[in-house]
Amino acid sequence: MDGDNIAHRLGQHGRQVSAELYRFWHWWREQLLGMLPATWQRRLRQPGQMLCIHPAHHGYRLEQQPGNQVHSPKDLPPEALQRLVRNAGQIRLYLPQDELLLTRVTLPVATAGNLEAVLRFEMDRHTPFTADQVYFGFHARPREATSVQIQVDLLLAPKAKTDAHLAELAELSIFPALLCAADQPKAPAIKLPVHPNDTSPRAGRRKSRKVILGLVMVLLLIALPLYHRQARIDTLTAELELPRQHAEQAAAFKRELTALQDSRTWLGQRRAERRATLLLLDELTRQLPDHTWLTRLELKEDSLQIRGESTRASELIGLLEGSSLFFDVRFGSPITINPATSRDRFMITARLVQGAAP
Repeated sequence: MDGDNIAHRLGQHGRQVSAELYRFWHWWREQLLGMLPATWQRRLRQPGQMLCIHPAHHGYRLEQQPGNQVHSPKDLPPEALQRLVRNAGQIRLYLPQDELLLTRVTLPVATAGNLEAVLRFEMDRHTPFTADQVYFGFHARPREATSVQIQVDLLLAPKAKTDAHLAELAELSIFPALLCAADQPKAPAIKLPVHPNDTSPRAGRRKSRKVILGLVMVLLLIALPLYHRQARIDTLTAELELPRQHAEQAAAFKRELTALQDSRTWLGQRRAERRATLLLLDELTRQLPDHTWLTRLELKEDSLQIRGESTRASELIGLLEGSSLFFDVRFGSPITINPATSRDRFMITARLVQGAAP
């Protein structure tokens, strides 16, 4: 192996280490900012001047915000272009709708704390791509407190086309940090991978401040094990999420099946009671003569009480005893005469045969 190959491999390794250190620093910085008061977080995260990059017919259009100054990289001297890039607090790449895919997915609310890992794990279930084929960004939409699901807006950028743009911009020493949808201002932004040769002001400040670099190295020694542990926890959480969802669905189906079975049992009992009641009413209708009518009927668990008037109330006991549904038939009170109709008033009680009671 000659010296050029060794130097090339060392250069590749150095760029990989640099990119990994930047990712770790970004994660550790977010952890530290999360422990500060909200006002301090807003001040430290306040963006400066932004450089927006839009694909054009013959290259790219650079737009400075605020100010809306528009430039073309071909019209700027290299020194002016690098100065424009260095002065940008953030660089964004805006792509048209035909190079992106904006969709909305529905997920259980339990995934809200780990959306990135869940979306990466189930990307091929909700989109035509796998997680390795796209860059993606997302944000969860507001939900009701009682809802068990969340709606997530998901913006996808196929790596094939996006990497072509990034390669062309890298030749101009421009390295966007975010990718946005030019036609969808409310769509989520996509974080782009950090280029090892990024010359943004943030990277320049890290290189020039050796005291901060030394502090970062100390923090690496302390926090790197925690970082790897958190990454492992995130991976395991994503792997367990799908089985947990299946278990919750199975439990919900079981509860629904139990409720349906209880409803079916209740309906069966009510139907059986209704048949027995109708059977008794039919039997009374057939046994009582036409000159008798009822003014009151009380049906209990194993007994029946009827009140009414009849032309010959004394015959009713024998008629009811002839039925297969009644026994122990007797008058509950003496027979009296209704002066208005000259008919016998009666009250009869009877016991119901086993199986005839409702």
